Amino acid sequence: MILKFQRTISIPGLLFASLSCMIGSGWLFGSFYTAQIAGPASIISWILGGGLIIFIALTFSELSTMLPITGGLARYVQFTHGTATSFCMSWLAWLSCVAVAPTEVQAICQYATPFLPWLTHVKAGAIVLTAPGLAAAAVLLLGISALNIKGIQTLTRYNTALTAWKVMVPLITIIALFSFHFDTHNLTRQGGFMPFGWHGVFASLPGAVVFSFLGFRETTSLAGETQNPNIAIPLAVIGSVLICIVLYGLIQLAYVGALSPEMLKNGWNHLHYAHDAGPLAGIAMSLGLSWLAVAVYSDAFISPTGTSLIYTATTARLTYAMSENRYAPSTLMGLNSKGVPARAVWINFCVGLILFFPFPDWQALIKFQSVAIVLAYGVGPISLLALRKQAPDLIRPFRLPYHKTLCYLAFLVCNLLAYWSGWETIWRLMLGLLLGILLLIIYRCCTRREPYPLNLKHAAWLIPYFIGITAFSYFGYYGGTKALPEPWIFGGLILYSAALLWLATYTQQPKEHARQLLFESGLLKLHSSKG
Repeated sequence: MILKFQRTISIPGLLFASLSCMIGSGWLFGSFYTAQIAGPASIISWILGGGLIIFIALTFSELSTMLPITGGLARYVQFTHGTATSFCMSWLAWLSCVAVAPTEVQAICQYATPFLPWLTHVKAGAIVLTAPGLAAAAVLLLGISALNIKGIQTLTRYNTALTAWKVMVPLITIIALFSFHFDTHNLTRQGGFMPFGWHGVFASLPGAVVFSFLGFRETTSLAGETQNPNIAIPLAVIGSVLICIVLYGLIQLAYVGALSPEMLKNGWNHLHYAHDAGPLAGIAMSLGLSWLAVAVYSDAFISPTGTSLIYTATTARLTYAMSENRYAPSTLMGLNSKGVPARAVWINFCVGLILFFPFPDWQALIKFQSVAIVLAYGVGPISLLALRKQAPDLIRPFRLPYHKTLCYLAFLVCNLLAYWSGWETIWRLMLGLLLGILLLIIYRCCTRREPYPLNLKHAAWLIPYFIGITAFSYFGYYGGTKALPEPWIFGGLILYSAALLWLATYTQQPKEHARQLLFESGLLKLHSSKG
């Protein structure tokens, strides 16, 4: 019997899944870290960050409703540009997604430290897991993986209840902080509203801000298991981002207003207070709101757990798609009786355990994750433009208007966010990409399974893409050498993005090759009006 993915996810279930991905540890830590980087202007960071993410989300809304397939990010670019391009972007996405569950588990342990002090300790100014803390984190990760094995219907049923709680607690926190203490002077204290200028606003985006919004695309990985995907996916993707812009913006404003002058005496970049390992709970305790602290501490377990559950599910689907594209062992495509790629879940669990060691603290990992997935998101606008030419007859339940302009803006956003992440993040990311390419070469040399051709000529745009991003970062103002004036770099990124988008479109696979792959996947048969 051939086991297939089952379309059991409802429209509310998908919206809740998207919200659950975005309301995790980001809301628990984001206000603290963005305030340190941008000061009161961190409020703008959340609005700007969410607005930029919408450009990317729009491209994936068309792609995922047109091609409602599991593990879409890995598959779209396989159709349009072939194996080499698909592997590079899938590897970046996988590096980011597989690290989310460990990150959320770290957040749980960090917030639990006041009650279980043996979980973490301070090392070189960062809060990291102890040996017993690592064991506890491993047990939590195991439980999250085991629940995923029960099936996507069980998962979304639990997740709907979890998300209701995850939205309720931030709303209660906002109301409480505004009601009990809101000092308007904090908006101009210690250097004014923008103590670090726009540089601080931009620098804060690739960390907690982008990390907190990235869950929008995880619902598109569930497209193959969604009822009415033409309605459910755009609603879940765009709706969840808009909801979170409002939610995170209000949380940041309430947090800034709740700080006392004593907490800011050394400036925003040295913001510090008792119990800041759990920032929002610490603020609640400083205001004497013990009941609110209890709610936040409770949510510090529930919110990250909900996010981990969904990311564990969607990352397994991405691993499944990588196997289907023949650059991972075919055994990872095995589904259990619930239609879950169980082997992929357990492989990702093992990798997650390993990631606790090189990235032992929350803040160190989120920027790497965010930039890895943002660069992978660059395939969204590229694949959309390519498919408009390669398969114009595919039915598009959601058709992006002004697609050329919006695709360019989405691609530019990806490149700007990568640049703002800083040199230290970019060079590590490029090293991780080289490692992935090496593993692909080893796999192709050792496997007996016939791989797809690499299609290197259709991946020619990747070399100037990755070299360019690395060069802009190295010569730039975010941890780089500052060798070039910043307006030159910004203007260069605008022109560079346009040139790369043209090159990527020019080097796409021939129409007949793309259509053959779509036909082999059953997508032309299912969706083409011309057959």
